[in-house]
Amino acid sequence: MDEIMYNVHGDDVKEIRISAKEIAEMLYGSGSLINERLLSVRAQEGTEIHQYWQARYQAEDQSEVYVKTEVRQDEFFLEITGRIDGIVTRDKEVCLEEIKSTHRELDEMDETIHPAHLAQAKLYAYMYAKEMNLKRIKVWLTYVDVTTKNAKTIEKRYPFKTLQNYFDRTISELLEWFKALDNHENHRQKSIEGLAFPFPEYRFHQREMMAMVYRNILEQGILYVGAPTGIGKTIAMIFSSLKAIKKPREKVFYLTAKNAGKAIALATVSQLEECGLIAKTCEITAKDHMCFLPVRDCDPEVCKYAKGYYDRIYDAIRDIYTGETLFSQDVIRTYAKKHRVCPFEFSLDLSNYADIVICDYNYVFDPRVHLVRYFEVKAADIILLVDEAHNLVQRSRDMYSASVSQKLFQELWTQCVKVRPSVKREITRIQDLFQEFELELLDVDFTAYDEINDYLLTLLKRLLNKLDQALASEIKIPNRNQLMESYFPLVQFVKIAEYFDEDSRFLLERRERDVIASISCLDASKHIHQRIKESIEACTFFSATLEPITYYKNLLTQNHGQDVKMASAFSQKHLLLLCNDTISTRYADRKESLADLCLLAQTLVSGKKGNYILFFPSYEYLKMVADILTFEEDVDMLIQTRDMTVQDRADTITMFRNGSHRTQVGLFVMGGVFGESIDLIGDMLSGVMIIGVGLPALSPLNNLLRSHFDHSYHNGFDYAYTYPGLNKVIQAVGRLIRTETDRGVAILVDDRFGSRKYQSLFPKEWSHIRYCETPEEIQARIQAFWNETEEREGNN
Repeated sequence: MDEIMYNVHGDDVKEIRISAKEIAEMLYGSGSLINERLLSVRAQEGTEIHQYWQARYQAEDQSEVYVKTEVRQDEFFLEITGRIDGIVTRDKEVCLEEIKSTHRELDEMDETIHPAHLAQAKLYAYMYAKEMNLKRIKVWLTYVDVTTKNAKTIEKRYPFKTLQNYFDRTISELLEWFKALDNHENHRQKSIEGLAFPFPEYRFHQREMMAMVYRNILEQGILYVGAPTGIGKTIAMIFSSLKAIKKPREKVFYLTAKNAGKAIALATVSQLEECGLIAKTCEITAKDHMCFLPVRDCDPEVCKYAKGYYDRIYDAIRDIYTGETLFSQDVIRTYAKKHRVCPFEFSLDLSNYADIVICDYNYVFDPRVHLVRYFEVKAADIILLVDEAHNLVQRSRDMYSASVSQKLFQELWTQCVKVRPSVKREITRIQDLFQEFELELLDVDFTAYDEINDYLLTLLKRLLNKLDQALASEIKIPNRNQLMESYFPLVQFVKIAEYFDEDSRFLLERRERDVIASISCLDASKHIHQRIKESIEACTFFSATLEPITYYKNLLTQNHGQDVKMASAFSQKHLLLLCNDTISTRYADRKESLADLCLLAQTLVSGKKGNYILFFPSYEYLKMVADILTFEEDVDMLIQTRDMTVQDRADTITMFRNGSHRTQVGLFVMGGVFGESIDLIGDMLSGVMIIGVGLPALSPLNNLLRSHFDHSYHNGFDYAYTYPGLNKVIQAVGRLIRTETDRGVAILVDDRFGSRKYQSLFPKEWSHIRYCETPEEIQARIQAFWNETEEREGNN
């Protein structure tokens, strides 16, 4: 839909501008799902076919004839437009022609294959006949074979009265839907105006934070909020954003990096609904997690949920919109199965009609998967909330990076044996080029260039051009799903090449027996800021760990935006924060540190029965300690491994949450799934020990980042190593105190934590940290802390 807006005259009439093609596709839609790139290929084919066919017209014939009609009904004023492919006169009879390109056999084509095509032609016919005062008109629906240029024309004759009745029925059905949407928006707005905060009291500084977020939205600004755990960030952000909604087609996008964050946001909206909020909320979940098939295969000939998707999607949307308010993953899957539509694509289409959209960062910022309907077409005014915003720095770099490998083209050679047109020549030349890359890597395993390899890019474009032709056709391709798995990395590489600039590098890398060619983005801030500036009404980044704030502002929005740091809602007395800065955890010193680390771990765990986590900078270091660490008989160790499945991780967290008569000690890696975004409340977690300063591993790529940031910010080591590591440390400590009743012990272990540099970077709420040189001193402080806690709880 092009635009919906209130009448400029100030009355209650809603003006809607919409094309006849959009109406036909919405109400009479048909066809199967096709990926966005192949859709654009077919669109280009369609343009070429139109030009080819229209070039055959006679001198007096007309092409691309613009039509417009207006309808006033109830409180709606519709402006309907269209562009007719051709108006020709044959045997003194006016003929309206609608041209469509096709890969199907022409003998198969009739008006029932794609009902929206004839519907579009009939709407055009009514509009043109009305404008020209015609009593009847002939309609040609012409299908042109893309390959052969042969054509089949389906001919219909319609009296004007028949077309008028058809048009009136169509508009009535359309307006019924618009009335439902408008009715919801009216109720939504009234509910927002009357919505009260769902708790009798605000948490510490929560109200001030909400006021800042609300004001930032009204001022259409960018705001960074550093808000420690316990302040109630999620409810504060969503409530204040809803209160700022003042007009139709204004919606909140809540972005989060992890499923746990989405679950909290959905629960928050549900809580607001119990307090009177009327809103439609849509959760968007990754395609693989939504798919009904055992192995995802989006080929319409394989997936019944993709085949004929557009035949059924409008009914599915109306059904769920009428029956539900919270379009969660499970609810979407239920309705998708009922109407036999792809649940992932269903969620994207549903988001058009949602007031709140909860999804991953990718759907806003990644140029390969962002939602075009919002961030290029600008179909709505977006209020953006970015949860756990510290994650977006690395994620944004990944979004503008891509790679292809020598192994990929070896697989592609086998997959494309029967593909037509043949792609053997292009793959052979790419393989030859990778052999040249191998020669460049004879003496090194990694090399970087300021410019992308143009020859590789040219070959990839030629290869994609032929693959596009093959995949866009109706010809059956053996192993199509496997071919698509190889196809998408090529598409992504070529797409990301469009963004290559001074903040990107072209990398060649040897990994075992493979050679990787990559585009690596070192700083995506200009792209993130550009997206916000062009497509977002207002944006709030928030996290418990935005330290130091200049680092995040520079690497997300090129230092644009305001920032605020909220004080912690919890008393420092709840957290015993200790540091042993006599132990070096540097790589060269790790063997010598093992005995001391084991003693400190035993000291921490001996304080009281409970659950504990030891956070390590790497799996290797973790294993070194795990191999020699022992506890008393009533202690169980839970050890994270590289090959843990999603279910393994969930089971581990469940073991902590369910409690045990035995002490449980988790040995986990910093920065992973156990290092952030999990809530272990009360007795679920009694203590943590953070081993090392969390620095990313020394690597050629990280050193490249260091060099780049030395040039950009004159602070390369900190931007590439120190700040990302510190974030993991703060996140790990943050697992400990999640509510006002939580108490716990955190021990930082590394000699660098005692330096003035690190002390200057610590959060303000860590000002009570105590440095201890011996396990005996640590043990005494831990015992005193738990004794004092027991006395306080006993007195209460």
